[in-house]
Amino acid sequence: MEPMKIESQEVRNHTFSEFLNIMGQPSQLDGLQVCIVENEQKAIPIFYPFRVDQYFFCMVTAGELSVKLNLVNHVIHEGEFVLIEPGTICQFIGSSEFISNACISFSNDFLLKAGIYQKYISAFNLLGPHLSTHLVLEKEEITLLSDIFKALYSNIVTRERNEFFQEIIQHNFSMVIYELMNVFYHHNQELKSKSTRKQDITTRFMKLLIKHYKVERSVQFYAGQLAITPRYLTQTVKDVAGKTAGDLIDEMVITEAMILLNEPAHSVGQVAGLLQFSDQFFFSKFFKNNTGLTPSEYRKSKQPTPALVEALSVHSQERILSDIT
Repeated sequence: MEPMKIESQEVRNHTFSEFLNIMGQPSQLDGLQVCIVENEQKAIPIFYPFRVDQYFFCMVTAGELSVKLNLVNHVIHEGEFVLIEPGTICQFIGSSEFISNACISFSNDFLLKAGIYQKYISAFNLLGPHLSTHLVLEKEEITLLSDIFKALYSNIVTRERNEFFQEIIQHNFSMVIYELMNVFYHHNQELKSKSTRKQDITTRFMKLLIKHYKVERSVQFYAGQLAITPRYLTQTVKDVAGKTAGDLIDEMVITEAMILLNEPAHSVGQVAGLLQFSDQFFFSKFFKNNTGLTPSEYRKSKQPTPALVEALSVHSQERILSDIT
């Protein structure tokens, strides 16, 4: 049976401004948002997967934050820093009871308006979907970044009392960007020096997966693109990422399905069509096999609670073990 032909629809993104609003904080500037949290008890308001549409940097200075970026789990500990690029599929998993962090999000347009040259903007595209997207900072870097983040935040919230706020904010923002790139280059050189062939294959596989997952769900396809055997790809990805290539393919499709199901405008049948399933029945079966829930049951939950996220993870692990044995 031929897959249903449904006109492509844009998946809703979350801007950082929207995320701040969900967190109960007011919007700031168009294309630029800064958030400073100091030893606060913050409950994460959303656990469903979504795409960010801006650059997002977050430095944790106390506590820890658990997040999944393009299917890869990260725990950002005290003194660590994470980069989330536009288009990244993000899902918050949890955090410590009290947390301190400094976050900044900005659009590509804001970079250009601030006079940041294109050759420097490209620096933020070096990691791409690399499995190591967060860095352990040195004490001096934490102090420096904390100070300039706070200075930028202060100038944003007091902008109405400053005749030259645009010039001052652009100056502060440029300082933040160049210091971030300096930190990024310093640590990225170390990451590259430790890269192995298996890590390189896994990174290339993830890039291909993000590009083709809606129409290609076989390990054989990706192995062919990488000129290696499916068995070698499966074992390599498992050694590096802790999951098989097949599991990551399924997880990417499930993550996209969750994003689409969070849109009330999409029926379950439309979601099946957008993900290139032959019909709604096969999509529902695939979804339940991977999550333990039918699409309708997932949708009724509106958004997963931490307990449901954990349940989905446990179900996924059980399915992996079942496949292996």
